[in-house]
Amino acid sequence: MICPKCKSELEGNPTHCHICGFELFTKDVEWVMIGAIENRMWADSAVEMLKSKGIQAVVISKSGFFGNAGLPLNPIYEPKGASFEISVPIESVSEAEELLEITLGDNWQQREK
Repeated sequence: MICPKCKSELEGNPTHCHICGFELFTKDVEWVMIGAIENRMWADSAVEMLKSKGIQAVVISKSGFFGNAGLPLNPIYEPKGASFEISVPIESVSEAEELLEITLGDNWQQREK
């Protein structure tokens, strides 16, 4: 198993990464992308806020030529800034969207339903 955050190789069936502490998730969780944030700092803050409320969350970078590689680069072929997608388990979608709307307001773009 590889940690999705720090990319460390993990042995056995850990529940947390022994290097960075990232909470590992089971494969049977259905994830839903709930929105995007153009600023890496706001995206990281959103994930920490959701986790503090007991909601698992993951940020995937959609920057530059590297797709989901997680690099915080601004695309050179588009005028807009980088985009960081936030995903949560399907059962947490409504609560997560409400929390992000309250805490981030215009600093995030909710997915179209």
